[in-house]
Amino acid sequence: MKSALTATVLASAVFLSNCATQNPYMIDNVLDARAVSDHGLDLFVEGDFESAIAAFDAVIDFGTIDNRDYKRRAAAYGAIEEYDVALRDTEQALRLAPDDWRTHLQRAVFHQRTHRFDEAIEDLDHALEVKPYEIELLRRRAYLKVVAGRYLDAVADYDSLTQALPGSDTGTLGRGVAQYLVGDWGSAANAFANILEKSPNDGLAVLWLAKSTLRATQPIGWEEFADNVGPEREWTMAHLLVTATDINDVEDTLLVLYGGDHTGKSDTCEHALFLGTWRLIKAGGDGAERAFDSAAKSCPIDSIEGAEARVELERLNGVRETN
Repeated sequence: MKSALTATVLASAVFLSNCATQNPYMIDNVLDARAVSDHGLDLFVEGDFESAIAAFDAVIDFGTIDNRDYKRRAAAYGAIEEYDVALRDTEQALRLAPDDWRTHLQRAVFHQRTHRFDEAIEDLDHALEVKPYEIELLRRRAYLKVVAGRYLDAVADYDSLTQALPGSDTGTLGRGVAQYLVGDWGSAANAFANILEKSPNDGLAVLWLAKSTLRATQPIGWEEFADNVGPEREWTMAHLLVTATDINDVEDTLLVLYGGDHTGKSDTCEHALFLGTWRLIKAGGDGAERAFDSAAKSCPIDSIEGAEARVELERLNGVRETN
């Protein structure tokens, strides 16, 4: 239930339909400003982002010095994907409250969505200086370091994550992925094998293990995993990597696995990435570049899949050397 003050302020709002540049809210004092800002937050939560922006505009035009108003308007602009405006508001919020770690996180999100990964990582560095034990900040920074191609830095963050969450496989999985992408196949395989010792039904770890061991020329025997096979796609893909020798069989299985011609963009990404990996490992690279190029175009830029497709293309083109 809204407070009596909020109701009074909103009841007095004037909609100036004859002047599109003016705001529908009349604010006379700081209490009015806070009520209108909270109303804008309600509108934001309801998904009415344009109306929320109008409310925050009124508060900011009044002359607020509260960082929350800029942070809230930034969130609304981000929701409608006007990221450059959102970044300007976030920067103003940080000028007013430079130690607000949540605002640094908010700016990191906007930088990630505009594919400014190094800037996003720097934002998270600042946030972690203020809030050094916030697990989500560390996890997000490690992920972004992988996306940005800073794999060894990512390994260090994932090791810190493992120390902070010893009962979780998140850090170990991330470490293995980063090692795989940098080309340290043997260390990556060890990481994924460690996960499977504790969680033998983890299909994602099995797929990464299959990829790692094959590239380290120490392939696994499928029979040691047969009793743990689950329904996830990753189990089928791992089995194809380990046992399949005919590309026609692989493509036929993938068509069933991904629904034939009715795949979404995410499925297209995963399908192409796996074909590239299979062709690279099992077919001497024949057709791998084409598949990885398709994956790079269909996978989100800020995804692990996108990072994997890009690094494989770099390797195929001789840009990156493996360890």
